[in-house]
Amino acid sequence: MDTSVIMFAVCVLLFSASMLCAGEYTERWNYVGGNILTEESTDKLIELLRLSRKAGCTHVLWTGCRGARIPELTPQQRRRASLVQREARRLGITIIPSIVSIGYSGRYFHFDPNLAAGVPVKNMPYVVSGSSAAPDPALALDVSRLRNENGRLHGSYDVPPFMYYRISFQSSVRPANLEETIRVTSSGGKRWNSRTNPVVSQLDDGSFFVQTVFNTLEGDRISLQVNHDPASLKDLRVVPAGLLLVLRRPLIPLKVTSEDGVTEYVEGKDFKPVADAPLQIRPFPGEFPIDHPAPPIELTPASSIKDGQRLLVSFWHHARIYNDQDLISMEDPAVWKILEREIKETARLWPSAGYMLNYDEIRVAGWEPQPDGASLKPGPMLAAHFKKAYDLVRKYSPKATIYTWSDMFTPLHNARPFDVKGYYYLVNGNWDGSWEGLPGDVVILNWYAPDERSVRFFSDKGHRQVLCGYYDGRNQAAMKNNIDKWKKVSAGAPSILGFMYTTWSSNYSNLDEYFRLLDSYSDWQGK
Repeated sequence: MDTSVIMFAVCVLLFSASMLCAGEYTERWNYVGGNILTEESTDKLIELLRLSRKAGCTHVLWTGCRGARIPELTPQQRRRASLVQREARRLGITIIPSIVSIGYSGRYFHFDPNLAAGVPVKNMPYVVSGSSAAPDPALALDVSRLRNENGRLHGSYDVPPFMYYRISFQSSVRPANLEETIRVTSSGGKRWNSRTNPVVSQLDDGSFFVQTVFNTLEGDRISLQVNHDPASLKDLRVVPAGLLLVLRRPLIPLKVTSEDGVTEYVEGKDFKPVADAPLQIRPFPGEFPIDHPAPPIELTPASSIKDGQRLLVSFWHHARIYNDQDLISMEDPAVWKILEREIKETARLWPSAGYMLNYDEIRVAGWEPQPDGASLKPGPMLAAHFKKAYDLVRKYSPKATIYTWSDMFTPLHNARPFDVKGYYYLVNGNWDGSWEGLPGDVVILNWYAPDERSVRFFSDKGHRQVLCGYYDGRNQAAMKNNIDKWKKVSAGAPSILGFMYTTWSSNYSNLDEYFRLLDSYSDWQGK
């Protein structure tokens, strides 16, 4: 045998052994945002590619692709795309664009904000006064019933299911923790209804006006907590939110009837067309502000609705999660026109060895009518949705590796069954069974593994995995703890491709050290 062949084989074996001894993997990933909209942002993206290569990265998960906007790119932006791709090839880095963002869907609403996931309001009572109708003030909750318990207000109320409320108060003190300032729960605590962070406005007198919204959903009794110093607040109100952020599309119609439900009134004939205008204009098309009055129902001159009459109004509205998470409809077929365009154009402009289907933290879904009369529960609905997106990627990029996050496809995280976790955010149920839609060749980017079961679940199903560690640890001890945890929970699991440096705050200052610690794991582990 040629000695050069023997020497090459020996070198390969020695290199492989050194890789194993160093605790390395065949792939190293970096989680990268950024965009190519300007020269400056493109330079920053290219610099991140270089930083990634310096740290030994083979792959970059690029979350800033915004594939749905690709046809709108200017010639300058297309030139920048070529620069980024050329630099990635020179560095030997594979860019994995993130597409089909189901969970964090803000990239799509410039097409049509009415495609947001809808939450239903059923038979909200309205009262006609003159030429317009507004929600019945009798729906307001009696806040005098709230009790002061250890510096917070608390009380319970019988409420109509699927009723939509706005809660507000004025305070001399700005709330410190917006997520916890107002908490509304139902179904014996299994549903947390108030998921939109309050909006805080400072008034001319220096005080603060605080407001948020919630839907009672299937609950007929709610528990309300205001976690704010009662001595500092005044003018607390819980009133019907009306048509705030009403969504208008054919599959989720607005319905106005007489009080007995017998007569249905016609939009354009009995009342003027309804829309919440700020939904489309502030600060730009596709945003969803809650701090404005809801639109009224305005009667036409020839309306058959009479002054003083009571009405029932049913509709769907948008529901923001926390400060900025807006979700697109999973049920409306019109969304697929946008998603397929994104897949097609991304494959054309960013040809890659792989694409990331960004299904993640899907917190509003399952309330709208499903196509062709289907009535799938959320888990099977997600399984079918993912498989359709997967097939579209295969259509436009047949040989690409397809990736997705772990969280929505395991009963050990966000697809936990109801008897384990209760309702998942504002979803009409839970996501259990969603994993049935994952073809075996999908690579899982696993970002949540408190124990070995979370890794084994996917390994047992034949999925390859990338372990997504880091999460912005501030010091070496935190990074060591993160690496140690991932190493232990994945010990012995087959088909672990590598590690990702996953930063939610775009902090790349620890990139080199994180991978150095990964390589030297056997030297410091247990010390």
